[in-house]
Amino acid sequence: MIAIATASQKGGVGKTTLCINLAYSLAKRGWTTLLVDTDPQGGVGLSLARSTRSKLGFYDFLCSAEKDLNRLVLATRLPELQILPAGQYDAAARRGWAPQDVPTRLADLLRSAELRGVDCLIMDTAAGLNAMTESVVKACDYVVLPQQAEPLAVRSVPHMLETLSRFRSEGAGVKVAGILLTMVAGENQISQKVVQELRALLPADMMFEQNVPRMNSFLEASAMGVPVALLKRNPPPEALLFDQLAAEIEQRTGLLQERESSHAHASLLD
Repeated sequence: MIAIATASQKGGVGKTTLCINLAYSLAKRGWTTLLVDTDPQGGVGLSLARSTRSKLGFYDFLCSAEKDLNRLVLATRLPELQILPAGQYDAAARRGWAPQDVPTRLADLLRSAELRGVDCLIMDTAAGLNAMTESVVKACDYVVLPQQAEPLAVRSVPHMLETLSRFRSEGAGVKVAGILLTMVAGENQISQKVVQELRALLPADMMFEQNVPRMNSFLEASAMGVPVALLKRNPPPEALLFDQLAAEIEQRTGLLQERESSHAHASLLD
């Protein structure tokens, strides 16, 4: 199993939109995918179904109010895609959890997901690198960094990379899967300049080939509670973007190699 977190230093960069659509694309490609909402505001659940507000989820597992992950995971109409909503954050906070116990509970969650047969676990996080997001990122194998195409990005990306370098120096194994430019305005010169500057500043293999444009269809899909591919009977062209991102994720995280190795069989005779 590969665990992937998303992280950003500010809100409004399209992180939740990325998580929902990327998880859907990975599931369509045959990977058993678990999308986990670690944002106390519950953006993933609220984007897909208002009823998730009343469900138990990530924070209930974290404070041990419910220790069985199988009782918390929600099925979707796509058999390969499962959702773990944020759960009852306020109630969990009242019960409390010791900061030193969070890494252990996160490790329990990842182990339980792997026992469920999950191939790819996607963890959406709150904006900013607060203590919980830091713990989530450290627990994962990879992190994707969505970055809005605005002037601040040129200054904030190096700072984010320095922070992740610190995580690794502290013993975390998390690697940067890539930086993804989001909300790119095709006709805006400032937005395009930021794209050019970042691609010139950073190594090519650190940047995803695809950019996520600023499009009304993403807002419409969120309002309707569906991935953009399900917005209309025929998927709009921009849905292909997330399929392409999923293909890049497969390569960057070694998902394909993991599938090949899991299908290998030992010989009866050496």
